[in-house]
Amino acid sequence: MIKTAIFLGGGASAAEGAPVQNLLFKKYFKSLRAESNYSDCKRVSELSSYFKEMFFIDVLHDDLDAIQFPTFEEAIGLLDLAVRKRQSFMDFDLENLSQSCNRIGFIRQYLVLLMAEVLEDKTSVVKGLHRALVESLSSNGLLTDMVFLSTNYDILIDQALASMDDIALDYGVDFTNYASPAYSPDNNKLIVQLYKVHGSLNWFYCPTCSSLRLIKCQQGVFNWLTDPAQVRCRRCQSMETPVIVPPTFFKDMSNSFLTMVWHKTETTLRDIGHLIFCGYSFPDADMHVKYLLKRIQTNRAGRLKITVINNYPGRKAARRLEEEERYKRFLGTHVHFAKKTFEEFCRQPETFI
Repeated sequence: MIKTAIFLGGGASAAEGAPVQNLLFKKYFKSLRAESNYSDCKRVSELSSYFKEMFFIDVLHDDLDAIQFPTFEEAIGLLDLAVRKRQSFMDFDLENLSQSCNRIGFIRQYLVLLMAEVLEDKTSVVKGLHRALVESLSSNGLLTDMVFLSTNYDILIDQALASMDDIALDYGVDFTNYASPAYSPDNNKLIVQLYKVHGSLNWFYCPTCSSLRLIKCQQGVFNWLTDPAQVRCRRCQSMETPVIVPPTFFKDMSNSFLTMVWHKTETTLRDIGHLIFCGYSFPDADMHVKYLLKRIQTNRAGRLKITVINNYPGRKAARRLEEEERYKRFLGTHVHFAKKTFEEFCRQPETFI
């Protein structure tokens, strides 16, 4: 049987109940207002100021249903580009020695916390689609020839794979508290590769030791505020930060661990014969992923079989056709578009592989 890779995009998490990227901010500020939860005054104040000054949105008083919010990648991408160019925006400093602050850096952290909070709330009770997918693949003997690739920050697929006692997860990188099973000769479990190319809410990086730690749940991000001792490096006691790389044109791939993940992803995908996209819209901003795909598509002897599964209830035909055009324009006209939902794929993956 040919080796298959399942590529999980935001639509796969949305099928479980997680919000799509362009609804993150609306859901967060609606929840904030509904609960009148302004306990973290500093974070609310800074985020409110950022959206008001940069996007002309009053998140505390405007009609949230009438607002066209920026996407998460736009909001955080501005900050990432400012850091890379060593520039600032008015009232948003990169470095301010007189006030001993880096406002751009703090707001970026607040945006990551916002995303983590929304995802944690929406993915704590899920439909179990990812787990159904893993169990179906396992019962049909298909996991042996399966690779998982995800652009999502949540840990839905991580938890689904980890729930299987006979599986050892290989993230393509070593953690201080979890070594890659690929280098454990005495490991009797089936090694399943999961490559998260945009990082993950449960990956914590120590910039002092240049080490990476795996946290069993994405709740670890909240320890930044509630229990900082839990996100300190066990070796040097420096504050760790989650590894989050938004899907923008200006990705920072300087983190050596992410570079390693991307390298492992490319070398592994060279050997696959079938690539299945689930819930991935093929956005223009994700040029790093497109570059990777073009390399594994062209650096091979035979043609790579490509299937796209991204249908959902109420989807407009115009949106579907636009997406199909993006895929065909870049990957060729032989791409197969299955008019099925992610849920249908999870229930019977063997019919698509």
